[in-house]
Amino acid sequence: MQEVSKRMIEKKLLTLAGVVGILACGACFLPDLPQRQPPPPPLSGVLDGIHDIRVEVKNASSSQHLDSADLARKIAESINEQSWRLKINAHDGKQAGGEDAVLAITVWREIVEPATPAKTGRIRFLVMDSAALTKRDGELVWRETYVENSIGRYFAREDSNDAWKDPQLVDGISKVMSIWLVNRMTNAR
Repeated sequence: MQEVSKRMIEKKLLTLAGVVGILACGACFLPDLPQRQPPPPPLSGVLDGIHDIRVEVKNASSSQHLDSADLARKIAESINEQSWRLKINAHDGKQAGGEDAVLAITVWREIVEPATPAKTGRIRFLVMDSAALTKRDGELVWRETYVENSIGRYFAREDSNDAWKDPQLVDGISKVMSIWLVNRMTNAR
């Protein structure tokens, strides 16, 4: 009988130690849990009510270095890369579909300036464009005119105009332009 009460006391002490341990570690001595932040409010601004954008690009420059279809595709990709935040999808093309708005871009000028001094190998691409986002009902919701994009790159050849013949450089220029344009449009309020 004495042994049974001794085991009972051991079990009670073990249970009490467990309760004290749980309270000490979990309920009493740990720092407060961080407060949950409410989700951010939806973006408001020029893109309100727009869920699908068709991107059209026209190259009106005399040099025609940037391919219109490629630039339109890159701009649509830049929008889609942010679709998780913007809740907007984009596609390129000339044909009308079920889109809520059309983003029309015109490239006006494409030039490359040689490095100064020439031995640095740094050149600067200057691409001037205009863009307008118009809803299906004809409402103009965002526009920028004659924006000059200045993009520096390294190019080791003598004639800086040869840079337009380098597909990697031209691809990079189109990608940077598309990212900048989308950022200007999405940050407009």
